Amino acid sequence: MLFAQLKAARSRAAAEGLEDAIRKVWMASGSASIGLLMSHGLEALAAKDYDDALYYFDEVVSLAPGYSEGWNKRSAVHFILNDYSAALADLEHVLRLEPRHFEALAGLAAILEDLGDKKGALDAYRRALELDPWLKGVPARIKHLEPEVEGRGI
Repeated sequence: MLFAQLKAARSRAAAEGLEDAIRKVWMASGSASIGLLMSHGLEALAAKDYDDALYYFDEVVSLAPGYSEGWNKRSAVHFILNDYSAALADLEHVLRLEPRHFEALAGLAAILEDLGDKKGALDAYRRALELDPWLKGVPARIKHLEPEVEGRGI
């Protein structure tokens, strides 16, 4: 229901509220211990203490492999550290568990773009935008990639 509402949102403000609601659902682990580990990991990530962030997110994915947001946050740390192989592996888990994870799709697109797979990046950006038409930065990336991937019309 939230995804349908997000897709139909008529304003940026409405979309932001729905994005936040979806993120809350993604963050809900159903476990106090996983929630605490995530909280510590997010604090470390915000403080740019990537070693600690990885430690906490490693624990999350080890203890709760079916919890997509643990994989997603760990992927973000790997991306920041330019470990694209590990980031891609974690994103694969995220998208297997939650195929509608528009942020994971946008992250996948960014990595593919950095790696030179412009067609793959464009496809992933489009999939993300299909789920969240208000996703920040994505329309600009699509507009930039389309002429490179698909050429220019006459």
